[in-house]
Amino acid sequence: MDQTKKPRRRLNILTRTARTKRIFARLREGWAYDDIAKEERLSAERVRQIVGQVLENRVLDRGEDHAHLQLERLRPALRLAGEAVARGELKAIGPLIKLIDRLDKHQGAIVKPFAYTADHRKRLLDKLNFMAANLAPDDEDPVLKSEPDEPGREEAAPLGEEAGPQDFFARDLPVTT
Repeated sequence: MDQTKKPRRRLNILTRTARTKRIFARLREGWAYDDIAKEERLSAERVRQIVGQVLENRVLDRGEDHAHLQLERLRPALRLAGEAVARGELKAIGPLIKLIDRLDKHQGAIVKPFAYTADHRKRLLDKLNFMAANLAPDDEDPVLKSEPDEPGREEAAPLGEEAGPQDFFARDLPVTT
């Protein structure tokens, strides 16, 4: 009986790519290098070399693209942690806080800081004044002028200037950058 080993066939580009995909899929599943090496009939050191070469040659995304990718990856975990906290599981609070911290880290690369200018403040004040004018009671409305439903019950009189709407936005607010 002949005990000599047959030489291994050399891998072409397609089989090498397929092997690399299998290795990374197993790494994502949590396999150890030794287990992957046994399945692929390689040494654990060779598996480490393949992983190192792929990671070294990869093209890094721009900061915004990477942040979007990380946010999408974190979304399911955030949903699960939020549901666990909503169910009352106290052990889920720590992971939820860590996820929120990670989200804040990545959102900093996406969201540009907002500069609150005097123009923004004026537009906001105009909107609030418009809404307040629409919510103010109309003196000509006959329903509002009618007598109270219960006899003996009187409406409380306004307490001077304090009862009317106040313009809290009239004073100058600091501009943040």
